[in-house]
Amino acid sequence: MKKLIVLLLGLSIASCSYESNVPGPVGPQGPPGPGLSYRIIDATALFENWLPFNNPGEIDYQYYQEFNAPEIDQYTFDNGLVIGYQIDGGTTYTLPNTINFDGYTREFSLYYGVGYVGFICKDSDLQSTPPDVDQYFKVYIVNPSSGKRDLSGMSQTELELYLREMKAEGSAREINLTRKK
Repeated sequence: MKKLIVLLLGLSIASCSYESNVPGPVGPQGPPGPGLSYRIIDATALFENWLPFNNPGEIDYQYYQEFNAPEIDQYTFDNGLVIGYQIDGGTTYTLPNTINFDGYTREFSLYYGVGYVGFICKDSDLQSTPPDVDQYFKVYIVNPSSGKRDLSGMSQTELELYLREMKAEGSAREINLTRKK
């Protein structure tokens, strides 16, 4: 009787352990963990959302838009690298982007702080009118943990390829911005 109980107990344990080794279905991907090396932010500045800063004719008259960017925390602000690009059709321009035509200059630039990123449009005649079409921007946030490579000398294409490789390795992710209210 004792041998029968031991045999049944052994079979029970063996069947339980066999079932626990069978993999189940793969669950949904969880949120990214800490320590991301970079983030790519896509921002669309809608033409109707540009806000004036100061008065026409004043030296710092310009238009701006701000977006929430919680990815820029205090550590990233103090130690990271933030690079902005403007996308116009099939061309990418590093910010600031100065456009010259007929003795007139329009400049788009980037500013940022903890929790936000903003874009500025300023004209040389200090009579700025806001852009009449939507403007597209990419912001690359690179944390110091990304390595010792000199990223500031890379073109936008080289930087994007480098960062996409890091994303494939699981050390980074791409996000989209929401408009700051």
